[in-house]
Amino acid sequence: MGLVLAFLLFLVVFFVWIVLRDYVIYNLYAMKIPTVQPVHRLFGHAGFFMGKNSCQLFRLMVKLYANVDRVGKLWMGPIPVLLVNHPDLIQQLMNKPEVYSKPFFYKYIGLNTSLITEQRGQMWRKHRKLLNPTFSTRVLTEFVPIMDARARKMVRTMAAFADGKSEVDILPLTAECTLEMVFSTTMGCRMEERDGQKQYVRSLEKVMECIGERILNIDRYLEPVYRFTKAYKNDKITRDFCNGFTDQIIQERKKQLADCEGKAVKEGGSQAKSLNFLDQILTILRQDGTYFPDKEISDHLYGIVAAGNDTSSLSISYTCLFLAMYPEHQAKVVAEIREVFPSPHTAVNQDTLRQLEYTEMVLKETLRLCPVVPFIGRNNAEPIELDGFQIPPWQHICFNFYSLHRRKDFWGPDPERFDPDRFRPEAVKERHPYAYLPFSGGFRNCIGNRYAMNSLKIMLVRILQEFKLDTSIRQADMRFRWAITAKLVGPHAVTLTKRNLY
Repeated sequence: MGLVLAFLLFLVVFFVWIVLRDYVIYNLYAMKIPTVQPVHRLFGHAGFFMGKNSCQLFRLMVKLYANVDRVGKLWMGPIPVLLVNHPDLIQQLMNKPEVYSKPFFYKYIGLNTSLITEQRGQMWRKHRKLLNPTFSTRVLTEFVPIMDARARKMVRTMAAFADGKSEVDILPLTAECTLEMVFSTTMGCRMEERDGQKQYVRSLEKVMECIGERILNIDRYLEPVYRFTKAYKNDKITRDFCNGFTDQIIQERKKQLADCEGKAVKEGGSQAKSLNFLDQILTILRQDGTYFPDKEISDHLYGIVAAGNDTSSLSISYTCLFLAMYPEHQAKVVAEIREVFPSPHTAVNQDTLRQLEYTEMVLKETLRLCPVVPFIGRNNAEPIELDGFQIPPWQHICFNFYSLHRRKDFWGPDPERFDPDRFRPEAVKERHPYAYLPFSGGFRNCIGNRYAMNSLKIMLVRILQEFKLDTSIRQADMRFRWAITAKLVGPHAVTLTKRNLY
C-alpha cells in the first residue's frame, strides 16, 4: 500500500512539475505576443472550438486570423498556439531547418510515416530524398496518357447528364476520375476492375471529416476519452475499410513483382523498371540496405492516394464552378483549348499542356480562392526568433492559406474577385513569393504539385471540349467546411450542355 501511495505521489509531483515548467517557459515569451481577441480569461480560446461542426470551425479559424497581421496567439487552455499570417514570416519559418517538424495533432491522421504527416523533421528529410524520384519529369511524362484515358472516361460518364437543363453535382464525377488516376499511377491498377471503389471514396471523405473536427476540438485530444465517442466509432469503421482496401492491393502487387522477378531470373532476362509509385517504393533500398517495411509502404501509399484524390477532385470541381459563374473566362479558356488542340485527336502531352497558359492562370486563381488544404501546422525543434520574439522549442505554429490569399495588401482592394490576370508573369514577379501557397512552400512543400497541375489541366481540357458549363450558384453564396481539406457546403452544382467545339 505504501509503495502505491508513493508511486501516486511521484506521479502527482511529476505532473505538477511538468505543468509549472511549461507554464513558466510559455509565459517567458507568449505573454509578449498579441493575443487574438476575443478570449476567455480562464479557458482561453478552447471553448470557442468545442462542440462546433466542420462549417463553424472553418468560419471561426477565418475570423480569428482576420485579427492577425503578422503573428498572434491563441490559448488552447494553458498552451499557446502561434498564428502566423504575413508572407515575410511564413517564408522565414518554412525555410528554417528547425521548423521541419509537425505538431502532435498530425498523428490523428494515422499515417505516422507518410510524407504529409511525418512529425519528425529528420525522418521526413530521409524519406523525401528517397521518394523524390517517384515524381520526376520522366515519371510525370509517362503518367500523362494514363491521366488522359481516365479524363476521357469521365466525360463519357458526364454525357448522360448533359441535357442543358438539370444541375448535377460534379464532385462525385471528378472524384471517381481522380481516384482512377491516382490508383492507376500509384498502384498500376484500374479502379473499375475492383469492388468497393465508391465505398472507398465515401469512407475516405468520412475519415477526413472526423480528423478535421478532432484537431480543432480539444475535448477529443485524449485518446481514452475519444474512444468512447461516436466520432471515434465512425472514424474506426471507415478507416479500417480504407486501410484494408489499400493493404490488399499492396500485398497483391508484392506477390506479382516477386513472381515477375522469379520468372525473369528463370528465363535469364531482366525486368523493366516500373514507374508507378507502389512498384518504386516496394523496390527502393534505404541507406541501411533494407526495403521499406509494410507499415511505412502503406502509410506513404495511403497518404499519396488520399492527398492526390481529394485535392485534385475538389480543385477541378471548384474550377468548373468558377468558369460556370463567369462565362467570359470560360470563353477564354475554350478559345485557348481550341488553339492548342485544333483537332479532337491532337495529343495531350507535356508540350501541349505547357501551352495552356491562360488555363493555368484560371487554375491558379481557383487555388488562390479555394486552397484545398487551407490550414497547416509546424513545430520548431530548436529555439528560434520570430518577428523579434524569442520562441522556445516545440511550440505550435499554424498557417492559414485561405486568409493569406485574401490579404488586401498583396491581392488588391477586392481580393474576393475571381481574376486570373493576377497570375500573369509580370504580376507574379511583383508579388511576394510566399503570398500564394496552394501547395505549401519551403522545404516541406507538396511533392505532388506538378502531378496535380497536369491532372487538373487534362481534366479541364476534356470537360470543356465536350461541355458548356452553367450554374445557379453565385460566388458570394459559397460556404466552406473543414475536413482537413476545404469542402463546399452543398453540391458543386453545374449544368452541362453539349458543346460542338470541332
